[in-house]
Amino acid sequence: MSDLPGEPLAPLPPLAAPRRPRAWFWPGFALGFLLLATLTCTVSIFAGGLNRLGIADLNGGNSAAWTPPPPIPTLPGDSASADTESGEAPALGAFRAGDRVRNVTSSVVNVRATPGYLGKPAGDILAQTMPGDAVEIVAGPQAADNLAWWRVRVAPAGGPVVEGWMAEATASGVQILGN
Repeated sequence: MSDLPGEPLAPLPPLAAPRRPRAWFWPGFALGFLLLATLTCTVSIFAGGLNRLGIADLNGGNSAAWTPPPPIPTLPGDSASADTESGEAPALGAFRAGDRVRNVTSSVVNVRATPGYLGKPAGDILAQTMPGDAVEIVAGPQAADNLAWWRVRVAPAGGPVVEGWMAEATASGVQILGN
């Protein structure tokens, strides 16, 4: 093969198949959609305001939902709570020393070294009573953290007899100790 005029040219080598540019349409479409959805939701939240969901909203907007009143313990001899007819203060709690009562809740209840539950270290818990466990009232009641606390004697399953303090009811009014 030569470069002389009139001579046939050599055939060119075959060209490689043209490469298609990588298709970025679908990933770009998905990313754009997510960005637009995020922007739309964010603008809607800020435009409409953030409202806190309450119990009344969960009850279908019925504002007549019942909530228990907070317990207000009174100490015997408290002049502010004295009964005007008899001149005696009403007794705090419903039990007396020697009564055998049970954990009437459906949950585990702590027996504490001292009355009260607010701001206590973990070491204040001496034992726990299971639902239905019997305890003996030793003394009390004593008011702490707006609750009536009873000195009780309990024999936890597989453990030694423990004396400590249990609340008669929770802060929301749910009865803990009962017959």
